[in-house]
Amino acid sequence: MLLTGAQAPTWEPEAVVRAHWFDTARAIGVLVARRGLTADDALALMRAEAFRSGKSLADITADILGDPPPTS
Repeated sequence: MLLTGAQAPTWEPEAVVRAHWFDTARAIGVLVARRGLTADDALALMRAEAFRSGKSLADITADILGDPPPTS
């Protein structure tokens, strides 16, 4: 993009991004408490599950927290 002058992709609204990362931090805390992991290991586990399942990190977060990810 930098070399071609193409437009950067449109990002999600700020509120959605903030909600996603706040919820992801909460999900990390849940895994730390439930499994006795470090925060780094909990996030790595979440990312590995997202890769393995083909789900997004937001979906994995929602699965852990038990509520749907924000859509807008």
